[in-house]
Amino acid sequence: MLKSLPNLITLGNLTCGLLAIVAVFEGSPLTAFLLMLLAGFLDFFDGLAARLLGVAGDLGKQLDSLADLVSFGIVPGLIWRHYMIYYGFCPSGGFCINQYVWLSIPLAAAYRLAIFNISTDQSTIFKGIPTPITGLTLASWAWVNEANWSPTWSITGINFFQNFYVYLYMPIFAAYFMISDHPMLSMKFNKQDGHNTKRYVLILLMVLLIIGFFESYGIILFYLSYILVSLITLKNTLQEA
Repeated sequence: MLKSLPNLITLGNLTCGLLAIVAVFEGSPLTAFLLMLLAGFLDFFDGLAARLLGVAGDLGKQLDSLADLVSFGIVPGLIWRHYMIYYGFCPSGGFCINQYVWLSIPLAAAYRLAIFNISTDQSTIFKGIPTPITGLTLASWAWVNEANWSPTWSITGINFFQNFYVYLYMPIFAAYFMISDHPMLSMKFNKQDGHNTKRYVLILLMVLLIIGFFESYGIILFYLSYILVSLITLKNTLQEA
């Protein structure tokens, strides 16, 4: 029974994703986002449990990817579609190409997860941004919008979280970075790979942005910081490999 614990945790991740889909269709994207946070928590601990119990294997790997596709691919895509319609960027009646931009999120997630499953060189350095990070970032729009405040960034004078062009192009941007070959730092600590200091910096940055300074829109700032830190510090990694 104990050896089945990691897979049960993964199924918990999948359950959260399925319930989040229901929440979106019931008009509760914030509830869907909170369920995604729980799914992310479970997604972290299923792999940890598998390694501690010595039962990591192909079944758990495949099951984990299927759960991630639902929780961090389909759910954020549906949340995105919800706000495209909510803000009138895509009328609910008739054909509207904008309504389908959300599909780029789960499609890219599926492609990335499939590549990751057959890769042998993504233990400490990822190629492209992991699906959970991307999904949670996109879904965090629900946190901002449902908190009844959406900051206008003074640098641009644009309400970033209610802007048509952001809603149109952000999924494409996120999809590109998911399936790209750009080296991205794995958050799994390894004493031998020499990148642990960067991981500590990113974790500290995440805490400061999300909890300390920027609250609900700290997630998107962390996402952008994660891309910049990875691209700047790891720019020669893949070429040297």
